[in-house]
Amino acid sequence: MPFTVAQASDLAAIQLNKYIMPDKPEDIFRHLQNRPLLQKLYSTKKEYGSGLTYVREGVQGAMMKDQPGSYQGISGDDVLTFTASSGAIQTQFPIRWMHAGFKITLDELLAQGIHVEDNGNNVTATKDESSVLLDLLKTRLFDFSESRAINANLTLWLDGSQDAKAIPGIKSIITDDPTTGTLGGIDRATNTWWRHIARTGVGGALPTVGYSKADQTLTETLLKDMIQLKRFGGNPDVMLAGADFVDAVNRECRAKGTITMTGWADKKTNVEVSGVKFGSVEIVYDPTLDDLGEAKSCYAWDSNHLRLRPQKKEWNKITNQNQPADQFIMLKSVTDRGALSQNQPDSSAKWVLA
Repeated sequence: MPFTVAQASDLAAIQLNKYIMPDKPEDIFRHLQNRPLLQKLYSTKKEYGSGLTYVREGVQGAMMKDQPGSYQGISGDDVLTFTASSGAIQTQFPIRWMHAGFKITLDELLAQGIHVEDNGNNVTATKDESSVLLDLLKTRLFDFSESRAINANLTLWLDGSQDAKAIPGIKSIITDDPTTGTLGGIDRATNTWWRHIARTGVGGALPTVGYSKADQTLTETLLKDMIQLKRFGGNPDVMLAGADFVDAVNRECRAKGTITMTGWADKKTNVEVSGVKFGSVEIVYDPTLDDLGEAKSCYAWDSNHLRLRPQKKEWNKITNQNQPADQFIMLKSVTDRGALSQNQPDSSAKWVLA
């Protein structure tokens, strides 16, 4: 017996739900292991309730301490000075709506021996038909799920210039030159407190970072900058880097003997560096940076201040589309609605090897 259109559509939706929203999150991350940005952003996301255009957060710019007479000595009949707080600003990061969809034509189903009826009659599929449809869906949905993850990962890295309707990603927040432009609607040229550390050699940024096994130039620079990143309460817990940057750090560490002794007991020497960390933060290799021509770059941020902001119940949302009147196809959609936001840029940094 054949399927009805509704039965085939429902089965596709059930299988799609398993791929997009698995019972165990690690089930989907098994094939996202080379996209650490997605893992970091998904694990630290913070939902918002409603918003049409922007995700907004309050930040404090200038303080009362910056005003003349905010704290001064007095005597006798001196006129007292009273100050008012006027430095509160609202950030605004654009909300975007993203879509990924796939289709299965009835012609494809017929080619597999799966018959679909749309005459309103109740029908029951055979065991063989159900098995073939499930196999077809597994193949299609794996392709769809993997492709969607690749595109989402790339979008969340890029600055948004590739698509005016896309979510601006990490590169729109941690830029090559933090002394120009706006971030979250706040002018960085005039608000020096609204900047991240950038050693990129671009514009008003600091020069690129040197590398020396003898002098530990790169390692010393990172340690020095980490102090500044924590100066105002930030605590970077994410460091993603390209292959050349990771290799340079490893080479400096190996030159000074920080090689693990694990393996000596069974007469096997492990020559790999025993995990390069700054405090508790490991520098994680992200292959996407290589793809973007940034093998020499490293990005760092505090996930309490830079995070994905999905709208509640609107991320990974599966929609069953109606069958078009003029086509024999089944359509399924997954949509994401949200933004990427930052509320303390001075806890973020970008380093580029010279």
